[in-house]
Amino acid sequence: MSIFELIMKGGILMIPIAICSVYALGIIVERLLHYRRARTDIKVLTEKLEALIIGNKIGEARLLCEETKGFIADLIKLALDGLPETVDLNQPVEDELKVARRIIDEELQISVIPDLEKHLNALDTLARGTPLLGLLGTIIGMIRVFFTLGVSQSGANPELLAKGIGVALVTTAAGLIVAIPSFFMHRYFSGQLDRLLEEAERTKVWLLGHLAKRRLISMVGNHDR
Repeated sequence: MSIFELIMKGGILMIPIAICSVYALGIIVERLLHYRRARTDIKVLTEKLEALIIGNKIGEARLLCEETKGFIADLIKLALDGLPETVDLNQPVEDELKVARRIIDEELQISVIPDLEKHLNALDTLARGTPLLGLLGTIIGMIRVFFTLGVSQSGANPELLAKGIGVALVTTAAGLIVAIPSFFMHRYFSGQLDRLLEEAERTKVWLLGHLAKRRLISMVGNHDR
């Protein structure tokens, strides 16, 4: 019996398992591409931004962030958009830093985190649910086998019994084939999410530190004049 025939004889529950497999594959491919686009080469970006921010070239820093891919570059640009082109020495530095911090935190909570978490709950549900569908299909198949033996007048045929049990186990195998990669990919994406958010937090601290340094340098320069 071919694999195709086994699948065809696996029962009606093979249909939702097949749908789950397509859905899981779509989520995995979409999330892989999305996380790839979300990454920012933070080391390169911060090295270029450092001189621009300290040198009070906020416009050039915004342009650099626009040209850099990844959500962290977008976060920095949003924070820089909330700053004036020139340092306002009459404004307390704490107020300026508070505005930048608030902008970044709000964007993370409202847009970035939901976007990074998108479809992960669905993938987790598929990883947990498809083995149950497979198990249910196997149990139904075993019930059919034993009912058939119960009404048979010729007694149990070991060959037919083994074949019937084998077909019944197809749905369990199919459910696990979908669930195992879904589980591991969900764990992988969860790790990527945590890593990206840690990078965002470190970058926020870096940006606030350099904005404070920008203010200090401007104050020293203004005092010297």
